[in-house]
Amino acid sequence: MSSLVSQVRDVLSRAAELFRRAPVPIELVNRLEQLIQELEQPCVLAVVGRAKAGKSTLVNALLGVDLAKVGVTETTATINFFRYGQPANPARPIRCYWRSGFYEDVDRTFYESLQGNDRQTLERAVAIERLEFFIPHEVLREVTIVDTPGTEAVVDEHRKVTAEFLNLRRRLREQHNQDTERWTSQADAVIYLISQVPRVTDKAFLEEFQDVTGRRSRALNAIGVVAKIDLYPEICARIPAIAEQLREYLSTVVPVSAGLKRALDRLTAENPSGLQQIAAAISRIPQQRLFKLLDSHELWDEFDFEDCPVKAEQRRELRQDIPWAVFATIVKTLCQENMHREQALLRLQELTGFDLLRNVLERHFFRRAKLLRAFKTVNEARDILEQLRFKYLPQFEREDEENQDRLNRFLAFIRSSQGDTQIAQELEDFLKTQLGTARVNQIDALLHDVGLSISQVYHELEEYNADFEALTALEQARDLFTETEYRELQVLFGLYGLDTETRVDGQCDPNYLNERRGFWSQQAIAARHEARRKIADSGAQAYGRLLAEILGKS
Repeated sequence: MSSLVSQVRDVLSRAAELFRRAPVPIELVNRLEQLIQELEQPCVLAVVGRAKAGKSTLVNALLGVDLAKVGVTETTATINFFRYGQPANPARPIRCYWRSGFYEDVDRTFYESLQGNDRQTLERAVAIERLEFFIPHEVLREVTIVDTPGTEAVVDEHRKVTAEFLNLRRRLREQHNQDTERWTSQADAVIYLISQVPRVTDKAFLEEFQDVTGRRSRALNAIGVVAKIDLYPEICARIPAIAEQLREYLSTVVPVSAGLKRALDRLTAENPSGLQQIAAAISRIPQQRLFKLLDSHELWDEFDFEDCPVKAEQRRELRQDIPWAVFATIVKTLCQENMHREQALLRLQELTGFDLLRNVLERHFFRRAKLLRAFKTVNEARDILEQLRFKYLPQFEREDEENQDRLNRFLAFIRSSQGDTQIAQELEDFLKTQLGTARVNQIDALLHDVGLSISQVYHELEEYNADFEALTALEQARDLFTETEYRELQVLFGLYGLDTETRVDGQCDPNYLNERRGFWSQQAIAARHEARRKIADSGAQAYGRLLAEILGKS
């Protein structure tokens, strides 16, 4: 699929080059080049959740740096964009877009000043549309991250405040909710984040997810993330059951520990010997004593014991500012029997959940988003060709005819004159160059060449777009299908990934695919409801394409 997007890029780049060399109106050339730039735009990932759910911590962990502001108390939030690039002014690395319509580059001090609940801070926050951070981070080449304000965010309910203060608070909350909803609807993928639920039960997590999503999220572009899983290790085993009950709202649910991810980043990249130092220290502590120390951070940080050669001061230095639950997880993993440091590191990286999260985002959403964007771009390129064919070509034909008439008149005049023959010939050659070149022939050749290559890639993309439209229609006609049919079609139309094996749920046997194609063909014929008929027909066609693909490979 990535090769198909690359193919679109190559086709459009070649078309733009031909356009530049041909007598094509400059506005069409500029529009085609703009389409290429739009095709290159990264996908948009919005992070949504309640205030203090850990959204900024998650963003920091995704980027491997501490950029998003993490508040220990409730803070006045803004919509924050993290884009690929270098700031125009390194001393003012944040671009602030004001609701009045202009922007300015600001420094970190300005950003820090937005973290408060006083009237002056609220007045400033109400006037800001969004903040943008430009960072040369590889992740951001492919993804623009939008860190949204927390739902139900901002300021202490219990303080005595003026009516003006309350009005500011209400306006800011309304703006936060509207902005979050807008960017959530526009994003290619949305992470709905929850953490710190009052009871670690399936029901608590289900209720929290449904509250955070507002019961408006769609599995087409949404996943749930249980943050701070280091605090709830017992919930991991129940994640599949939770995901199953939330499948109407979320494609899947992924447990992550952003704290563990950032700790590993620091212990491997920022302090390459940090993990080794922890491993060396705990190897000196008798195992029985070590596990007692891990009962609480007070025992680890404050008390010395005769049977523990590593003193409390040294242990505090090892832990630094790593959250206790995260540090305990690291130590327990490092001290497992027969586990080398490299193995322990791999295990810890697995426990963070971020490899799984990136995989889900890429397979479920970003590949599809890139294909849909490519399809939209190719459609617009076809519109440009149509505009050239039906609007400009007739105009060029008239102008070519007029120029030919003028050329014939000029040549007749030159040939009837008795002037210098050499000069007359030079003048004839010049006029033929200026008026005798038929633009229509050039444009015809261009339309044939570019149109053929665009049509070829368009028809390939059309299949993926048809599946996405069928997936959207299926979601809207949920009650027309049994549970088994609904789940089969979700998988078939690419909800969980666009590779062939995923779409057929691992059953690549041609006989099975042919049987399912026949089944959905019969369902289309027997359907009484138009929506069911169309979706069933799409299912039969999808199975037919996958069958042809598998037979072609074999």
